[in-house]
Amino acid sequence: MTIDLIPFMRPGQPKYLAIGNALTEAINTGALLPGSKLPTHRELADTLGVSVQTVSNAYAHAEKQGAIYAQVGSGTFVRSRHISHESDYLSTDEHDDPSRGIDLSTAHPVCTPRHVKLYRESLERLAREGRDDFITSFHPTQGLTQHREVVCGWMAQQKLPVNPDNMLFCNGAAHALTIAMATLLKPGDTVLCEHETGMLLMALAQTLHFKLKGLATDEQGLLPDALEAACKQGGARVLFCTPTMNNPTTDTMGLERRQAIAELARKYDLTVVEDDVYGALQPDRHPPLSAFIPERSFYATSLTKISLPGMRAGYLVTPPNMVQQAIGRLRSTTWMATLVPFEIASWWMQDGTLDRMISFQQQEFAVRQAMAREHLTACQFKADPNGMHIWAELPGHWSPEKFARRARQEGVMIFPAEPFLAAVDRTNQHIRISLGAEQSRSRIETGLTTLNGLVLETPPPMHFVF
Repeated sequence: MTIDLIPFMRPGQPKYLAIGNALTEAINTGALLPGSKLPTHRELADTLGVSVQTVSNAYAHAEKQGAIYAQVGSGTFVRSRHISHESDYLSTDEHDDPSRGIDLSTAHPVCTPRHVKLYRESLERLAREGRDDFITSFHPTQGLTQHREVVCGWMAQQKLPVNPDNMLFCNGAAHALTIAMATLLKPGDTVLCEHETGMLLMALAQTLHFKLKGLATDEQGLLPDALEAACKQGGARVLFCTPTMNNPTTDTMGLERRQAIAELARKYDLTVVEDDVYGALQPDRHPPLSAFIPERSFYATSLTKISLPGMRAGYLVTPPNMVQQAIGRLRSTTWMATLVPFEIASWWMQDGTLDRMISFQQQEFAVRQAMAREHLTACQFKADPNGMHIWAELPGHWSPEKFARRARQEGVMIFPAEPFLAAVDRTNQHIRISLGAEQSRSRIETGLTTLNGLVLETPPPMHFVF
């Protein structure tokens, strides 16, 4: 592209500094839009009548200031504008519809107009760059090499070293986990898991016709003694678990617990399927379980729970000796994942946008969890300080199913325990409350206050609850 920096250049500075500062000023004033591709070093040097080295130094200066970034093999681009204030993301509740029910049931990151704007800017950039090949051509089933290399850099920040050759791109984490389970299992096989586990695993068990064996947990998740006892009984060779912010219990394994589970996997020749969609929400997180046993672990994550629900960029890391088997399952279910989310994800990972989104989610969920501690006082509950879920225990006079129906009558949607249980357990008195689907904090507060009041109620006769 051609850009005119002359109006932004100031005299009395070294040439490289004047050019670098001019770039920054042009970006700050909106003359250069986020995502815009800048001229090559040679092109800008010819335009300004300076040496290529001067432009290289200018670009390096602007990059240090956070104004631009270089993408190997693609060029240099304007960064998305830095987001430093909560108000840039959050909006007011002025146009909220009070008649709409309050959704405390959906596992959902907090989304605001600012998120939508960032996504639209990325789509506009994609249109400007004319990546028609994304929709006019087939691409490698595994995903583009340059995208996988960028993701591996981001996963290293998540404390998981990854070889790009062992990574597959999927249409969300649910798709990634489906590929992993289809690669490992045949009908009738038994899978070990936490006693309270995600709904997706239940659906996969029905779809792929495998059995679940739920194991005992504590506040750090899966108990090593329970896992070892199940392994000694035999009949299972796959463990499915969510070591960080397990859905629904919010349990997170400490470092020693992860090491203990990894050692048992080696001892009993288990293959682990790790669901880590919430891991990035935890500040100063522990390494994923898969980091300890990469030779026997399928690791799945995505951007869906940490940025936008529609960002169906799912990542599956396989054991080195099972890559080709997994690629075969991926090809049979989708041929190749849709490329657009992965191109956008690659930009966001490189220019800092994804890190800022994650930071926002961490901070916002911390605020909402504090609200829960203030307003949900009539029952005991577990929650991660930066997590999106609450696992609340109801008093004995309520059943979770009846309470969920009563809450719906009052316009608040939640989930009872039953859909999360690997085996029937009539004694389980829990409900899951999720804090992300509502953009408005005031609606979260109203929903929590309503639930708190209902806990203190005497359940109505059954014919009034429908």
